[in-house]
Amino acid sequence: MPWLIAAYIFAATFAWFTRTFTPHHHWTYPVFRQSFYHLMAHRNLYASDPAQGYDFFKYSPTFALLFAPFALLPSSVGLLVWDITNAVALLAAVAMVLPRRQAAIAAIVVLPEVFVSAQASQSNALVAALIVCAFVALERSRLTAAAIAVAVGTAIKIFPLAAVTFALPRSTRWKFGWRTVAVGAVLAAIPLGVISWPLLRQQYQWWANIEAVDALARGASAMGLLAGVVPGSWPNWPVQLAGTLVLLAPLVLRPSEWNDGRFLRFYLCSLLVYVVLFNHQAERPSYVIAVTGVALWYAMSRRTLWRTVLMLLTIVGLREAPCLLVWIVIQHDLWTFRTAEPAVSDGVAAASG
Repeated sequence: MPWLIAAYIFAATFAWFTRTFTPHHHWTYPVFRQSFYHLMAHRNLYASDPAQGYDFFKYSPTFALLFAPFALLPSSVGLLVWDITNAVALLAAVAMVLPRRQAAIAAIVVLPEVFVSAQASQSNALVAALIVCAFVALERSRLTAAAIAVAVGTAIKIFPLAAVTFALPRSTRWKFGWRTVAVGAVLAAIPLGVISWPLLRQQYQWWANIEAVDALARGASAMGLLAGVVPGSWPNWPVQLAGTLVLLAPLVLRPSEWNDGRFLRFYLCSLLVYVVLFNHQAERPSYVIAVTGVALWYAMSRRTLWRTVLMLLTIVGLREAPCLLVWIVIQHDLWTFRTAEPAVSDGVAAASG
């Protein structure tokens, strides 16, 4: 798909141009960039710093170290490389998980959201790519690669840890689990190459403290939607727990479909939407992850007017409500799925990987 590669690189480059050469109070990339230098200087990663604008760093110490290849470049060059890396990673992941024609459809649907995420220089496109790559690696029995994808995603944002559920239908689930724990432990400890153990432990404590500050935030989430109907101060966790149970129920209770690649792909779609809808810190650029799930679902489904309308609503400025509607439809598709039903366009075998 050379033209799609060109389109994704152009989108990332144009987003970079709009943030580099036009007036804009840009802050996300400086936060990432400064985190590396703060780590090397043995400073509190989660403290305010005028050099990074008004926002705070809210990622792991490991992410601060892994950002070195971008931080060591001149700022504008590093931003361009970062934006292109995010865009191309997601395109590659979509191309790996679906047959060619379906992948092209999904990539076209996601492209506007990739541009939005790149404008904010966010990590969300990369996170979506890592979740999809974990799914593909598990399907191909590449357990270590899957563990690395999950662990790196979790080092960026905690919620990619949900991708471990991809292993539930597989006989290698325990081998994958131990690999994930081992890789995660290594990644969590690699900052010890540049800072001491007491300081690393303190950094993780500071990280936990700053995450706790946002515990009651609603964000652009299902909890935010519910807050518009049920005002008042109430915790997020009951809604998040309910969403988690709904997410896992078809996977756990329908083992007869575990050998069907399309069923498992529909679960992948469900998880991609879930991790944004039930994230109390979700914001506008986060929706590239959810829309990736919507795009994969749409590309695999039979083309109908109402499905097309639902898909379009998720990419025209609306976010939580249409994504929640799509997620409900995906649950219906998972519960009514039959192994014998034909895949659209590219055939059952191709869609099953």
